[in-house]
Amino acid sequence: MPSNLDINYLFDFPRLRLVPGERRAPWGPELDEFVLDFARRTGLMPTEPVRGYYAAARIGSMCAYIAPDAVDRRRREVFGKSMTWLFVYDDWAEQLGHSLGSADVAHIAETACTWLAEDERDCRRLDLPAARSWRELWEQIRADTSPQWRRRLREEAGAFFWSAMGEADLIRTRTVNTLAEGSDLRFVATAGLVSFTLTEYACGIELTEETVRHPLIARARNVSQAATAWANDIIGLKADLLRGIRNNLVLTMQEEYGGDLDDNVARAADMFHAAAAELAGLDDQFRIGTGLCDGRIAWSPTVSTYLQILQDWVHEGVKWQLRDTNRYRSTVRLTRRQNPNQLLELVRSDRTAR
Repeated sequence: MPSNLDINYLFDFPRLRLVPGERRAPWGPELDEFVLDFARRTGLMPTEPVRGYYAAARIGSMCAYIAPDAVDRRRREVFGKSMTWLFVYDDWAEQLGHSLGSADVAHIAETACTWLAEDERDCRRLDLPAARSWRELWEQIRADTSPQWRRRLREEAGAFFWSAMGEADLIRTRTVNTLAEGSDLRFVATAGLVSFTLTEYACGIELTEETVRHPLIARARNVSQAATAWANDIIGLKADLLRGIRNNLVLTMQEEYGGDLDDNVARAADMFHAAAAELAGLDDQFRIGTGLCDGRIAWSPTVSTYLQILQDWVHEGVKWQLRDTNRYRSTVRLTRRQNPNQLLELVRSDRTAR
C-alpha cells in the first residue's frame, strides 16, 4: 500500500442494487449469544478480546438474514456454530502467508480435511480446539443428513481449506493475481459453496447429486458464488487495504485494467449486478418452466427452497454486511496473544514431533 495513501478517502462506495424489503428472522440476537458461548466453551475463542471482536461481527444475526427459513432451533443453532467456525478459521488462514511456506500451508489444509472424516479415527490433531469444535458440529450434522450430502460438503470444505495455499502465496510474494486467476481463487476462498450447502442443512433440504449437476442449478451456484465474492470484496476493500490483504477482486481488477480504486470499485459493482441479475433470470426460468428448467427439476419444492437460499445469500447477506456488522468496516486485527492462531500452533507442534 502506498505510504501516502489517505485512509480517510480511498474510494466512493457504490450503490449496490438489492432486492427490496427484508426477510431477516427475529432470532438473530439470541443466536449471536449462543454461538459466542459455543466458541468460548470449545476453546475456539479463548480470550475476552477475541470474543468481543466476534461479538461485534454478529455472526448469529447474519444467519437470521441468510437463513430466515431455518426449520427449527436445533438446525439454526448448528448452522450458526458452523458459520462461526468458518469465520474463525478464515481469519486464521489469512495470516499464514506471513510466516509459513507452501509445504506448511499444505500440511494445514490436509489436516483440516481430516476433521470432516466419517470415522473419527481418521481425524488428525483432535487435541486442537478447532478440531474438537468441528467434530462436535459434525456429529450433530451426521444425525440429520445423508452420506452423499456429507460427501459434497467434504469436497466443498476441502476446496476452501486448500485455497489458503493461493492466498498465502500472494502474501509471501507481495503480488496480486490476474483477473482469471483471482476470480478462480477468490470465489473458492470466500467459502461460498460450502456455506450454501450448510444453509441447505438449516432449511431442512438436501440437493441430490443429480440436481447439483443440473445445468440450471450448477449455473445458479456459480453466479451466486461470484456475486457474494464481488460484494464481499467491495464492502471489505478498505479493511483489506489497511491490513495488507491482496486477495481482493477489486485489486485484481485494478491489476488487469489499471485506473484508480474508484474505477475498479465501479467495475466490481457492475460484476456484482451482472451476477445477481443472472441469478434472478435463472430463478425466473425455474418459476415459469422455461430456458434451462426441465422435467428433472420443474415444480420441485427442494429446488425452490434452494434458489431462495441463493437469493438470500446474494441480497440479504449483503444487507447484513452493510447494516448489521462491523466485520467489513473494522481495520482491527487482534494480536496472536489475544487470538492464538491454532493453525500456526498445528504446524509448530507437528514440526517438533517430527
